[in-house]
Amino acid sequence: MNRLLTLLALTAVGPLASMLACEGEPPVMAPENASGSSESMEIVSASAAPADEAPTQAQTACPPPPCAAGSTVVAAPPASGSASGEASAAALLVPPASVPRGNIVGVVTTKPAGLQSTAVIYLEDGPNEDSPSHLQTVTVENRAMNFIPFVSVAAVGAKVVFANTDPFPHNVFSPDNEKFNLGNIPQNGARVRTFKAPGAYSLLCNLHPGMLGYVLITPSTWFARTNAKGSFVMKHVPNGTYKATAWAPREAPLTQAVVVADGDVTVNFDLHR
Repeated sequence: MNRLLTLLALTAVGPLASMLACEGEPPVMAPENASGSSESMEIVSASAAPADEAPTQAQTACPPPPCAAGSTVVAAPPASGSASGEASAAALLVPPASVPRGNIVGVVTTKPAGLQSTAVIYLEDGPNEDSPSHLQTVTVENRAMNFIPFVSVAAVGAKVVFANTDPFPHNVFSPDNEKFNLGNIPQNGARVRTFKAPGAYSLLCNLHPGMLGYVLITPSTWFARTNAKGSFVMKHVPNGTYKATAWAPREAPLTQAVVVADGDVTVNFDLHR
């Protein structure tokens, strides 16, 4: 009898713990951090496909409820929390040997200094000949009451998958640029949004006000991220003159002209609020 009573007590605690976490649990430090229209949002299942497969169209009925008329259910990979899916699309291409190229290198400093590891450098007018033939897909995961990664980067036209692996619902919305609200995302659920305009979007959750993340949509596929010391390398850029912009959360962006020739060209940025 005692063993039966113990099992019943453990069964009742699970749902209560999830409710308390959803309503009042404060955000925790993420491991790496020490309303949208029907045209740009799709409802997906975060556990419907292996992690190494891109989202594919599934001709299935909309799950109840809610599901806007005319929307499509797609299968999406579960979020891994890594930034590997955000590497510059240009870096994945094999550059033509006939095109002279160089590398843009440098260092970004920020005030406060802790933001230099979150900076992104991109070309406002990057060359089009190396644009990928397919759109990028980037995953942002709701995990442990955080947006992971804290800063995600993708070029205009990319699809961003917002997946939830916490045992309670999350909401994702942004008050910036093309404002959007994806509604509540249940455990193991996800939503997809296509970003059609460049800009920085802060990510918020109206169920958990302490959560914060960023998605930076760049005007070209040429971008690079800084390391922990603020250093960056943008490789195999065709020779020419470009406008390079550095961005970091809550810092004023800075743009400089850069002339790329054979070899490395150095350009440094000092960002502040």
